[in-house]
Amino acid sequence: MILKSSYFMLRRMFRNYVGMAILMLTPIALITVLGLIADNAVNEESGILMKDEVAVTMMFAFLMFGGFYTMEYIKGDLMSSMKWRMYSLPFHAHTHAYSIILTSALFNVFQSFVIVIYTLIFYNVQWGNLGFVLLALIAVSVVIQLVYVNFVLAMKNYKTAERLGTGFGIACLMLAEVWFPLPNSAPFWFVSTYGNPVSLGQNMIYAIMTGENIEKAIISFVILIALSIALACLAAYYGRRKLV
Repeated sequence: MILKSSYFMLRRMFRNYVGMAILMLTPIALITVLGLIADNAVNEESGILMKDEVAVTMMFAFLMFGGFYTMEYIKGDLMSSMKWRMYSLPFHAHTHAYSIILTSALFNVFQSFVIVIYTLIFYNVQWGNLGFVLLALIAVSVVIQLVYVNFVLAMKNYKTAERLGTGFGIACLMLAEVWFPLPNSAPFWFVSTYGNPVSLGQNMIYAIMTGENIEKAIISFVILIALSIALACLAAYYGRRKLV
């Protein structure tokens, strides 16, 4: 039943042209412009081409806001005045919620992977093993969807959940030092390296690209798995209270 529901959810998401334009076409446009500016410059600290770093950063930056798919469909299907239509169907609301989370995660992975293929073909970004890149995208995407579903289930007001989602995405970019570096001290180093999904995803991708810092990538993957389990348990708790 989850797979059937997920199939129809996927069809709905592919008809969301505005969302696709924002989360897929916008980063592609930014990567195109910034890639031309970066040209073949190299980050001396990491040894990675600047255009490669731009591609990775932009991909994860927009992935941070992919959880709005989950929030919108959970709210529209299961928490709005029209929720009676879904509750009248012969399967539990929780089943549909699971299908929304699953489909949103996979849809965000698809959008991000399109960016990977685009930059690989047109900018020759050295992504390394695409299978491991896909694994990193799945791990980060699942965490993002679960964060957002907890926002929408925990908050009584949907506008508050939206603001939390926006704040979460912006905070992740700040902590990952996308716009400016954080102070050079142990707490800030930990937060900018392991304390947010953007950095965790970057750790994995950069390890795949360079073949270095494998331990950091493994630690990041384990943290993402642990976060997914914890957030899933929290979502189940809120879901039992809200989706009745």
